[in-house]
Amino acid sequence: MAFNIEIISPDKLIFNEEVDMVIIPALEGDIGILEKHMPLVTSLRLGLVYIYKNQKLLKKFLINGGITEIFNNKCTLLSEDISDVDVKLEKQENDESYSQKLKVISNQYYN
Repeated sequence: MAFNIEIISPDKLIFNEEVDMVIIPALEGDIGILEKHMPLVTSLRLGLVYIYKNQKLLKKFLINGGITEIFNNKCTLLSEDISDVDVKLEKQENDESYSQKLKVISNQYYN
């Protein structure tokens, strides 16, 4: 029981793999996505993307806005501001949301 997730930034394909479940930070609240999820397009807020495979947390990404499309057993997540949580977050020159990002990383709910 798996589906494909692609996480894409303007520069590159960040993640592309078959997974069991993904939790995304939608504007309306967190959404859990499983195999055969109904078609959906939603905007994303600042938050964490949790990716599970074989009933274990595989990867976490910090995302600051974007859009997700779920269609035909595939989840495509597009964002201009995404980073791997396992890599130290570095403050960018014009990053006004740096302190908010640190707060989000410190509150990880779905580990």
